[in-house]
Amino acid sequence: MAISIEKEGKTVSDATISACEALGVARSEIEVEVLDEGSRGVFGIGSRNARVRATLKNQNLSDKGLKSKKALEDILGYLIPTFQVGLRENQDRIRLEIRDTNDKGLLIGRRGEMIKSLEYLVGKIAARDCETGKEKRVSIDIDGYKSKKDNKISDLVRETIEKVRKTKKPVSLGPLSAADRRTAYLTLKRERGVSYETKIENDEKTIIITPSSRG
Repeated sequence: MAISIEKEGKTVSDATISACEALGVARSEIEVEVLDEGSRGVFGIGSRNARVRATLKNQNLSDKGLKSKKALEDILGYLIPTFQVGLRENQDRIRLEIRDTNDKGLLIGRRGEMIKSLEYLVGKIAARDCETGKEKRVSIDIDGYKSKKDNKISDLVRETIEKVRKTKKPVSLGPLSAADRRTAYLTLKRERGVSYETKIENDEKTIIITPSSRG
């Protein structure tokens, strides 16, 4: 279903800008239908606001996705001077990409903790009064930080698997965050000749990779 909203303003241009701000998109991403061009009246008497209906061109975006983008932009506006936020969606995830900022370190935080906090906060805000996409999880990345980190985890898992295959002995991946464990599990599922289990060591979770008895 197409996502549309109606907005008013002193002029058609003002109403259109208001619609773009509400949706969190650029003017080029919407179709605008003028419902009422408005009127200045005579000496201000009988004036009437202009009214437009803005419809998203991209029909693959959900209500929660748009609210997530708007919520993240509002939060970032209080934290950093310059940034751009891109939005993509698939069947189960809303992906927000922060670009064009010189404050990546602040937004990433120690071991990615700031990103996790932003994801939680944005997800909570966007989930309220959503018509579509409510079941989707919000994922935030900053200039490909997560993608690069996922690649490093996958490389570590593959190197560890090779070590297990050669030595025929179990090897621990060491303490991993929940997000890193998810990446590790996805990589492990594609590999043969090994099995794995998750253990808690010193209140931290680690993955133990062992040679598979089935080879």
